[in-house]
Amino acid sequence: MIAKNIKGKSFKGCVSYVMNDTATLLEAEGVFTDNTKNIIRSFAMQRSGRKEIKQPVGHIPISFSPEDRARMTNDFMLRLAKEYMEEMGIKNTQYIIVRHHNADNDHLHIVYNRIDNDLKLISVNHDYKRNIKVCKKLKDKYDLTYGKGKEKVKREKLDNPDKVKYYIHDAIKSVLHNCKNPADLRFALQKFGIEIEYKHRKTTNEIEGVSFRYNNISFKGSQIDRKFSFGNLKKEFERNIKIQQEQAEKEQEQQKKQLPKVEQQTENKPKNPSIGGIELTPEQWKTLSESGFIFLENMNRSDSNGKFSSYVFLNDEKNKALFSKNNPDEFVKYGKYEMRVRDKILIEAGYIAKAKVKWYGISSYAYPYLWKSNRSDVEYKESWSDPRIKKEKKVEVKPKQPTIHKKNRGRKM
Repeated sequence: MIAKNIKGKSFKGCVSYVMNDTATLLEAEGVFTDNTKNIIRSFAMQRSGRKEIKQPVGHIPISFSPEDRARMTNDFMLRLAKEYMEEMGIKNTQYIIVRHHNADNDHLHIVYNRIDNDLKLISVNHDYKRNIKVCKKLKDKYDLTYGKGKEKVKREKLDNPDKVKYYIHDAIKSVLHNCKNPADLRFALQKFGIEIEYKHRKTTNEIEGVSFRYNNISFKGSQIDRKFSFGNLKKEFERNIKIQQEQAEKEQEQQKKQLPKVEQQTENKPKNPSIGGIELTPEQWKTLSESGFIFLENMNRSDSNGKFSSYVFLNDEKNKALFSKNNPDEFVKYGKYEMRVRDKILIEAGYIAKAKVKWYGISSYAYPYLWKSNRSDVEYKESWSDPRIKKEKKVEVKPKQPTIHKKNRGRKM
């Protein structure tokens, strides 16, 4: 048994969809049921008493597992629907309960007026959490089959926003086992076009929530799946770290067994470098050392005043980390060129940058060297050759004149 609570603006659209050719009207309350138009008019008449309410339509589809099909008589489905409404606080209002026969699984639709018979608004606050509890209660009460998860949902039949919701779900599931921190998950989902926004506590700046966005449709992690709330994601990160550590320890033990005793005694692998108190993974360090960038969460500020999150990249010498709020490879107008954010930051930090600039007219890029003599300078200097390489002065070497010995002078050869 799975239910979903939907709010809407139009009774006409909702009732017309529910009362299709395959529909069986199981029960109605407070509406004329001789035809679809009169059902709509009945809802609209009561709705007119609270015109300021923008979403008066309550719509609840309820689906049941194929394993329970033999039990799904009209009377039993109606009983489940009415108990569900009672538990959800949907009382003293107009409603219709309709069974559909147009899908592989048995399901019904409840359409109700959120403006009740006393013109009071039926609250839907926290209906997501209440819905989960009520469905579990009814499944336990009537020994209904628990679903085997979202894997059984037919994605091709979904429309937005459910289509996006399941797309994000499948993407997270495919990459989560390789993620050991929030930044890993952010970058892993970039190839799917999915953006992540982490919510931080104001007092400690620690992450307390997460939401995912795709095609301008956004869901909280817990709305996609309870497993994807940030609390549960954090547990998964810790689990992945533990698994990786255990695998690394096993590999080290196997390697030690194969090494000579002298090598075992002298073996001393360097510790992974860290930035802002965050120890980098080998993959992160490789990315940085190859002139890439990473995103790190909850780094310590140098002045010990709280924490911060930022994109990170290195200077050319790979001995200094620089930080950026924006993607370092995005382009920004700076001086006479449009260059990467990372090049602008390097110049302002006093480094010589081999900048990647947009070269207008030929739809390509150019790579001038740009720098400032003093960091306080307004304008930067430019060179098409590396100014750090000193040109050697060419010294002309004159050929030596042949030496003529006295004893050979005047002698014919």
